[in-house]
Amino acid sequence: MRMRPIIGMTACQEDQKIYKTNNTYVRAVLRAGGVPVLLPVGGRPEDCGRLAALVDGLLIPGGLDVATQFFGEEPVKEVTCIDRVQDTFELELIRQAAALGKPMLAICRGLQVVNVAFGGTLYQDIPTQCPQAMGHRQETASRSEEYHTVDVLPGTALAAALGEGPLLTNSYHHQAVKDLAPGFIVSARAKDGIIEAIEDRNGSILGVQWHPECMEERHPRFRQLFTAFVARAAGEG
Repeated sequence: MRMRPIIGMTACQEDQKIYKTNNTYVRAVLRAGGVPVLLPVGGRPEDCGRLAALVDGLLIPGGLDVATQFFGEEPVKEVTCIDRVQDTFELELIRQAAALGKPMLAICRGLQVVNVAFGGTLYQDIPTQCPQAMGHRQETASRSEEYHTVDVLPGTALAAALGEGPLLTNSYHHQAVKDLAPGFIVSARAKDGIIEAIEDRNGSILGVQWHPECMEERHPRFRQLFTAFVARAAGEG
């Protein structure tokens, strides 16, 4: 029987008292056959190489805005919640994991951090910087509720996992990829052109702007994203 791959996922600090990662990420990884391990942010960046070496795959979850100085800008007034300690830790962890060839799944903020880690930039606030954009931040109580359509592009790792064409997703972001990081491709867009998923050239690093971990129980199609990720971490993808 094969060993279940260890999936590291970052855990942010809340109220200076606890480290947390939402249980939806943990459950999704468990159902996909992985062993979730929490990696508390705030450790020394120089230790990130060792942490990356300990895991078989890395999941970067959603969360706060990315501090704009990490992509060379000053903040607009709509950027109000940042954590530089988390940014610094995750940026280095992502780079170290990539150097070791570890598969990654990045979700919402996670996609944005990945893009910045490799030289991309962000729209700081979609409503003010992309006035033609449709809604991207639903306030529905159930986070499994579908909100808008994304188009999954053919020939991508995302299409291999979820199928190409229209896909209804949830949506909880006000930032998005502006300039795509070198070495990455777009694998899904919303109808208004906003980038909704990116991946590196071999599909080992995949980021989505929605929250599949909140949808995979009610909408099993999204479970395939975690299954494919865990399989890559196990060396099967």
